Amino acid sequence: MITFLRLAGLGTAAIWLGGTVFFVLGIDTVLGGLEVMRLLGPLHANEVSFVASQRFHLFQVTCASIALVHALGEWLYSGRPFDRRLLFLLLTLLVLGSAGRLYVVPKCRAYNAQSYLGPSRQVLRQPLTPAQRQAAHSLNIWQGIGVVFNVISLAGVAVYLLQQASPNSGGPRLFSKARMRI
Repeated sequence: MITFLRLAGLGTAAIWLGGTVFFVLGIDTVLGGLEVMRLLGPLHANEVSFVASQRFHLFQVTCASIALVHALGEWLYSGRPFDRRLLFLLLTLLVLGSAGRLYVVPKCRAYNAQSYLGPSRQVLRQPLTPAQRQAAHSLNIWQGIGVVFNVISLAGVAVYLLQQASPNSGGPRLFSKARMRI
């Protein structure tokens, strides 16, 4: 049973890291690129990016929740003391994903609408009024916060994968040590 739990934890961590790398280094950089901005305009390009970010943060929250349930199951089954560093890491990743989904993306959406919608709801290519320029500046700050959250999440998920792959993570090895005699 412990082998199954360890493999499930390793599989979850691998899928989580793969999805995080794909989004942070692939999708997010493409959607934030100049080509997409020029093609769709800033309002629509940002909205597409925010939709992708919300889905990514939901993925983060789901994976962090699965990892927490897995850690709880492994702790209950093995009877070992719970690793507080692992708990802190997983809770931090859960909070980052939740904050991104529930706070950062809605803030960015509000500032995006303030920046690139005119008084009669026409779409603008650039902010015109001082209030719109201030909203665009705030949008850039919140997008930067989102990028920082994503990079921290990427590093945290990589640490989690390394912890799960480590044969000395507290539980028995996935495969027993083979001793070679020469």
